[in-house]
Amino acid sequence: MNRQLPQVRVLPRQTCAAPEARHFVVDVLKDWGLLDVLDDAATVVTELVTNAVQHTETPTVRVIVRRMPADAVRLIVIDRHPEACPDIRTAGPLATAGRGLAVVDAITKSWGYTRWPWEKQVWADLSTVEERA
Repeated sequence: MNRQLPQVRVLPRQTCAAPEARHFVVDVLKDWGLLDVLDDAATVVTELVTNAVQHTETPTVRVIVRRMPADAVRLIVIDRHPEACPDIRTAGPLATAGRGLAVVDAITKSWGYTRWPWEKQVWADLSTVEERA
């Protein structure tokens, strides 16, 4: 299988970052012919970027789309606020927020984060058709 090079986009930490990240990820996956994961990838990157915008004070957010060896795609969102670690919360039935990471957990193969002294990388792996078959 031809492994594509990781694609990177740096976005300002503004409300427009989530839709811009979504379009970027969808465009990359279309170019790579991975149409089966478009909807899930768009949902995941939206949630991860929204969390970075809402819960950090970093000036920019970096989004990386990367092919993984085990027929998966990894989405990575990087911010410069390593102290703010993602955590799945339980939202009440009428809550309008707080479900994002539960959704990410439900639709991804796996997800997690890596903290460095200077940044945090939140990643999520989505299985491609080859692995689902």
